[in-house]
Amino acid sequence: MSAGMQQEEQPGRISSELLDRLRAMETPDATGSLAELAYRRAREVLERALDEAQTLRLQAIQDARATREQELTALTESMRTLRLAAQAQIESQLKSADMEMTRLIEQSRSEASGIIAKATEDALQIRAEAAATRSAADHRLQEIERLEADFDEVVGRMAERLGVRAPSGGWWRHLLRRR
Repeated sequence: MSAGMQQEEQPGRISSELLDRLRAMETPDATGSLAELAYRRAREVLERALDEAQTLRLQAIQDARATREQELTALTESMRTLRLAAQAQIESQLKSADMEMTRLIEQSRSEASGIIAKATEDALQIRAEAAATRSAADHRLQEIERLEADFDEVVGRMAERLGVRAPSGGWWRHLLRRR
């Protein structure tokens, strides 16, 4: 048996013991005496006290139950408030992360556009330089070929005056092969 149940039974047991003692004091020969009057008054006071104690006990039980219900309601409300605060914080962090992600995407796009523009500019410049170099090389090649032709013509005329026959491929190539 728990301590709470023992406490609930003790007032009932004590009150029944007191009532039994008072009843035992009643005797058929004590009619109208002062002791009987005192006995009746004591019995009435005891019964009222027992009723009042029972009422107070029931009220205390009801108060305890109401207090537990209020505490449970407050705890439930506190938990709901904490849940709402946590959800708000999560939403705030998600929005912050989304904004940061958007900012990083835009920054990456901007940087990528800059890199692509620079690479395109560099490629165009390299192509232009390559075309200029190729054009200069073609021009020099034509100049060299013209100089070779002029050399071959001048040397060929001199060889013809001297009676030397011209080698195949020209004098310039003939002189370069000897080295």
